[in-house]
Amino acid sequence: MLKDIIKKEIVETITSAKFVFTFLLCAALILLSVYTGLSSYKADQKEYSTAVGLNKRNLESQANYQSLAGLGTKINRPPQVLGAIASGVNEAVGRVASVNVAYDPNLIDSKYESNPVFSVFGALDLTYIVKIVLSLFAILFTYDAIVGEKERGTLKLMLSNKIPRDKLILGKVIGGFISLLIPLIIPLILSLLIIMVYPGIALAGADWIRLLLMFVMFFLYLSVFFTLGILVSSRTNKSSTSFLVLLFIWVTFVTVIPKLSIVLAARLNPIPSVHEITAKKDAFLQQIQGGAQKKVMDWIKENTPKTKEDQATFQDKMKKFLEDYQQDATSQIDANNAALERDYQLKKNSQVRLAVNMSRISPASALTFSTMSLARTGLDEHERFLASIRAYKPVWTKWANAKMMRNLNFGLGTTPETKVVLDDMPQHTFEPETLGPSLARTIPDFGLMVFLIIIFFAGAYASFLKYDVR
Repeated sequence: MLKDIIKKEIVETITSAKFVFTFLLCAALILLSVYTGLSSYKADQKEYSTAVGLNKRNLESQANYQSLAGLGTKINRPPQVLGAIASGVNEAVGRVASVNVAYDPNLIDSKYESNPVFSVFGALDLTYIVKIVLSLFAILFTYDAIVGEKERGTLKLMLSNKIPRDKLILGKVIGGFISLLIPLIIPLILSLLIIMVYPGIALAGADWIRLLLMFVMFFLYLSVFFTLGILVSSRTNKSSTSFLVLLFIWVTFVTVIPKLSIVLAARLNPIPSVHEITAKKDAFLQQIQGGAQKKVMDWIKENTPKTKEDQATFQDKMKKFLEDYQQDATSQIDANNAALERDYQLKKNSQVRLAVNMSRISPASALTFSTMSLARTGLDEHERFLASIRAYKPVWTKWANAKMMRNLNFGLGTTPETKVVLDDMPQHTFEPETLGPSLARTIPDFGLMVFLIIIFFAGAYASFLKYDVR
């Protein structure tokens, strides 16, 4: 009997105009999003390689090490292949940071800066389609699953044939969910084929696991709205009322809670602005630079050569003094900036955690955070990359200061024969996050989805057993 109910539900659904429209639209959107995402990844790869090569040529073309130290080296963020599925924060945050002897590095040049129109509409990735479009279709499939049958009189007719209510609700849930998954599963399989045959795209073993987990999260997310629709449909007496209630809940889950959590977190846990931190860094830098000239002049007065022997060693002594002083000044600047940044990051991370935890009561936020973590395009990966750049800065500035001071020729400027050599320049390295930490971060999101599915299904089951079919 249960098998017949499931079969009836599937046949009725897939032969409806609603299903045909849903399938065609989902297939078009999913395949388009995956193809454009892979194309964007390839373009980002090319842009990354070009930027790295251009940075090296710019450094080698500098006339001297003093010019190189002022210019600094540029660190570009490598693109993530799974960003084609979940672009995360990569579109909004910067892609390149300048590392020089003076200023604290920060990421700049986001895609939104390059083309502000992207910030208006956002990225059309697969996560966005599932979060917005398919969740709406889940409501469309279920808002009249129970109450619609009641209004048409078919529910009373089926129960008059002594069909057990528990088997009827189970059959409708299973058949309806299978029907809903068809417009998702078939395009996803085709998307996997596109990924496998797309030129220049090669996913590692861990990437396939991440992709599979993202697909599982998509299924769970749709299950939440599907069971919610069954619950509301079994608690109302009119299809119009069911649809309005579901639409209200959808708006609350998808738009209101995520945005409201950010506002509340900013109110409950305020932090200083970035401009305040930058102003403090600049003030300390000016303080160090202001005392530099006096210290150099005092050293020259104390060490002015009085004999020919002193004259011969004066330049070497001064080079050593300037190198030590420059390294000491840079260390003071880096230590001050690190202390300010550490305090700011602690406060900011506290605010971010509060906003994330509050917004996670929404399945839409849980979907967003989990897929970003699995795709390595989330806030944590961004912070890890920025931290690696800031850890690299003292290493690079020490090398640049040593090169700059050792090649000074007083009275003549930098020696004309000195050529910038990058063979011994320290290189920035960044290891993307492994699967373990990413998966651990998504466990609360998977848990929330399963919990909501159980609660909504249990509510729908209990409500239908007592549902008035008259």
